[in-house]
Amino acid sequence: MTERSFDVVIAGGGLAGSALGGVLARSGLGVLVVEKEDGFRDRIRGELSFPWGHSEALRAGLGEPLDSVGAVPLPEMGFYEDGRRVDGLAWNSISIDGLPAIGFSHPRLQEVMLGWAESQGATVLRPAKVVGVADGHGDGGAIVSATSRGATTEYHARLVVGADGKTSGVRRWLQAQTVTDPEHHRFGGLLLSGVRWDDTFAWASTPANVVGWFLTGADSCRVYIRLTAERVHETGAGRSPEAFIAFAARAAPEGTFDGANPAGPLGFFANSCTWASHVTRGPMVLVGDAAGALDPSQGLGTSLLFRDVRLLSELLLADRDWQRATAEFAKRREAYYDVLRAYDRWLALIEHEEGPEGARRRELHAAAREADPTLGGFATLEACGPDGLTADEAARRGFFGEPPA
Repeated sequence: MTERSFDVVIAGGGLAGSALGGVLARSGLGVLVVEKEDGFRDRIRGELSFPWGHSEALRAGLGEPLDSVGAVPLPEMGFYEDGRRVDGLAWNSISIDGLPAIGFSHPRLQEVMLGWAESQGATVLRPAKVVGVADGHGDGGAIVSATSRGATTEYHARLVVGADGKTSGVRRWLQAQTVTDPEHHRFGGLLLSGVRWDDTFAWASTPANVVGWFLTGADSCRVYIRLTAERVHETGAGRSPEAFIAFAARAAPEGTFDGANPAGPLGFFANSCTWASHVTRGPMVLVGDAAGALDPSQGLGTSLLFRDVRLLSELLLADRDWQRATAEFAKRREAYYDVLRAYDRWLALIEHEEGPEGARRRELHAAAREADPTLGGFATLEACGPDGLTADEAARRGFFGEPPA
């Protein structure tokens, strides 16, 4: 039997689901957030938001949970070669509202955000899992079945939101296909304590590998390494935390990781963009990674989910016709996701392609950037976001410094 009715039932209480749930509940809607994990764990990614994502979070009204978790301002990006700093970028010189990037613990922010959603009036069911979505008997809504502690309960919802990650189960009820780009490289991460570092987001890049590191708390530093699958095996960087730290140390200034200790799991992942063939159907819509996840090695995933939360909540609160609102969300979401996905692929070629062709590509790219430091807006995407950009053939040629067609 249907136990209770809600305006919105959200499958997934991670960052996207809890943030959206809190924003909608704060506006007076009845919201149920269903989260399957009893406690969130370190998934080794999603701990950085670039300035445009920081702006999206603040525009959505998420400043309170970001303050509560102790998000670390990262006002500068530093570029390193052979352990020496060679260049830098102060975000406030180009970013939206002069905002910095921010670092944070993903699992801690998940807990804080879910608690914040509840404080805004959302009902949280945890641990629980959405196991079915059916038509709402002709009223335009849906019946959501959720299991919790061995019992199954049905809830009526005007709208069902799938915020259940890259392997989303809600996609099945939308009859959406999962599409994935071919793997280009592997992305590994490890959380460290005891690192002596400042508030710079550091990036050391060569054609063979990339190492990045930044603070996520008072005594926590996230370190990422990006390599092809073959080089992960050749270098042994993924064999142990000690091997990972030793590899990263070669890219950083001397002594950076001398006192470092592992503070979380180590993992390398196949990297590619993964998305749903469509993100809305009837009274259902997907957000965050469920709608489409980016290559996490470019660091744009949390910015994307904050954009999703801000845009979808604004559309739902502005239009009583929610099918029209979700259709508009799907259209806009597809447009900015296509830009971000193209940017991910283009950067992978610039940063990882080896041999003469890769060297030539980087030479042409550098010349194009000297002629236009913004590369038509793509070079400032992390700071300003994807608005106004189109990832068409002309933009691709401009990014790579190729002559017009």
